[in-house]
Amino acid sequence: MTPNPLILRRVLETLPRFRYQMTDEAQLHAGIARVLADAGLPFEHEHVAGPQDRFDFLVDPGIVIEVKVKGSLPEALRQVGRYIGRDDVAAVVLATTRPWGKSTGYRARNGKPLHLLHLQGAAL
Repeated sequence: MTPNPLILRRVLETLPRFRYQMTDEAQLHAGIARVLADAGLPFEHEHVAGPQDRFDFLVDPGIVIEVKVKGSLPEALRQVGRYIGRDDVAAVVLATTRPWGKSTGYRARNGKPLHLLHLQGAAL
């Protein structure tokens, strides 16, 4: 499965343009959902993909957005590595407020794109 490059690029360009008010992950999810909807990007929130896998967002067929506000990069990579191994996943965007989200950008895993995306918070 190959991700739609136009949709993937729109996700990667649109999400970081905004500052998100967030006191917890649920509030960040709500902000991301608003941004995706306002941008006209088709998505499903909290998509159940199987007994162990629930994608934070499924955008277009095969593009997963996983959101992290806590934890380390290795922990997050273990989770998204499981997602990337799935046949129904074409690409993963790991969106985070953590400092490690700024450091690495794009990585290929199992021949599929994995993008790290740092999201900025706004003063409450």
